[in-house]
Amino acid sequence: MATYVVLMKMTPEGAKNLKDAPKRLAKYNEILAAEGAKITAAYATLGQYDYVAVIEGPEDFAKVAKCSAAISMMGALSTQTMPAMPVTDFFKVVAEI
Repeated sequence: MATYVVLMKMTPEGAKNLKDAPKRLAKYNEILAAEGAKITAAYATLGQYDYVAVIEGPEDFAKVAKCSAAISMMGALSTQTMPAMPVTDFFKVVAEI
């Protein structure tokens, strides 16, 4: 399994229909599950992004892209998805250079 950080920003439509966010989250969880992924942590944030989620899922880029596209297609959020690794693993990679 791979880890991904998803940064999300509400669209004007998403802000207007904020009370529908729990329903959209439930739908997103269904989409993730169908691709073998799940949200392991989610936060509402202040600043440039409105939400941050940590997702565990397949290393298959196409499946992750499908999930990111699906949430964007709902019209309430724009997303930026980034693969992530534990910092200790990163330090091990750097030590091998």
